[in-house]
Amino acid sequence: MSVSPSFSVVLLSGGLDSSANLALAHARGDRLAALTVNYGQRAWESERRAAGALSEHYGATWREVELPFLGALGGSALTDRTREVPELSRDVLDTMSVVTKSADAVWVPNRNGVLIHLACAYAESIGASHVLVGFNREEGATFPDNTRAFMDSVNGSLEYSTRGKVRVDSLTVDLDKREIVAKLRALARPFPMDLVWSCYSAEKNPCGRCESCQRLARAQG
Repeated sequence: MSVSPSFSVVLLSGGLDSSANLALAHARGDRLAALTVNYGQRAWESERRAAGALSEHYGATWREVELPFLGALGGSALTDRTREVPELSRDVLDTMSVVTKSADAVWVPNRNGVLIHLACAYAESIGASHVLVGFNREEGATFPDNTRAFMDSVNGSLEYSTRGKVRVDSLTVDLDKREIVAKLRALARPFPMDLVWSCYSAEKNPCGRCESCQRLARAQG
């Protein structure tokens, strides 16, 4: 079980998993800062609104970072608007051949590696001991950078790159999305699900068709 840190930076996209880490860390009494990164993703404006509102709700110091180079590398439907974001039906979310293809389409080169190390640099600079990330068991099946194994590997490198001052942790890494929603519903302070933005796109309302939307809908029952 993770030791409760006193000061954590949440790498906050405004989606379910990172928002859950913000809420769960708040519930255990952490001092909180949040970092939201614009890397050229098509959902940026919606993610920005969600992250700002959630940070305010939980009293976290919030900072935005511009990282256009990452999106400019291309190769992902999340950053290249000439590529179509895959649309999935809920009944195929556990079909590996389908979701692996979807993951390939939205994969941003080394995104989590870059963003985590960026967040850890910020954490070190402000004296925070942990960076909290929205990993989960469900998406870890197709995104290897969403797993405990990846987190453990990063922590090995952080022993050198932050001189052991910062570690990466996730309060959701061993849960699937239904279990995450259940934990949020059990909190004494109601979780503001209406503030969350998990959609891959930035329409007026969540598209309800992309994999992220479908997983959130299934998790909520």
